[in-house]
Amino acid sequence: MPSSFRRRRIVWSIILLAAGALFYVSIYGDASFFSLPTSLKDLGFSPSSSRAGQVALAKLKDITGRKSKQVPEIHGLLYFVSQHPDRTFNENEGGIEVLGKGLVKVEPESPVELDVYAPDGRRDWDAHLKVMQNDIPVVVFSKTYCPFSQRAKALLETYELDPPPLIVELNTRQDGPLIQKILQRLTGRRTVPNVLVHGTSLGGSDDVHALHEQHKLKGIFEDAGVEVKAVWADLPVNEN
Repeated sequence: MPSSFRRRRIVWSIILLAAGALFYVSIYGDASFFSLPTSLKDLGFSPSSSRAGQVALAKLKDITGRKSKQVPEIHGLLYFVSQHPDRTFNENEGGIEVLGKGLVKVEPESPVELDVYAPDGRRDWDAHLKVMQNDIPVVVFSKTYCPFSQRAKALLETYELDPPPLIVELNTRQDGPLIQKILQRLTGRRTVPNVLVHGTSLGGSDDVHALHEQHKLKGIFEDAGVEVKAVWADLPVNEN
């Protein structure tokens, strides 16, 4: 039988362990430590672990955060022109004021940080993408005086799309040339019109007319969740 000394030692060990657990919960607010994911256990993380374990956890959180924000830049651009129509990339001394970053100068030939496309600091990109997908699936970059732009917009009008396309007239924007260069980098197309469906470029006027003549354009819109209300959307367009 164990001696009374050993029994007391066991009892005190249990008491100290319980006290330590209660102290941890009172400090950290929950007992989630006792059911740590295997991935964190493998990293050696615990409230009393080494600094290396804590650094490993920080890296894991950083990687997870970056993975959740891997949004294609084109969606950032579309969000910017649709949700911040009064803001421009060169609104102040050739740059744009971005909350938390100050004045940022946009170099259109280089990747632009997503934060710049949400200059007000609202950077819930999951929510932004849902808005774009549901409310603004079709975006047309155009110029008011361009005959090719006018031709493409006239074709799209015959489809009576719902939601209707967002038309961005680049010649009315101070940063129009910057946006054209960004579009060239992201879509491979610098000229207007540039018709995009969920961030994918269908091309210009000739391209969308070719899709129309091939009876493919209506299906593209419908597959994208856009309602085509026009009964005669697939019929040849009389441009006379």
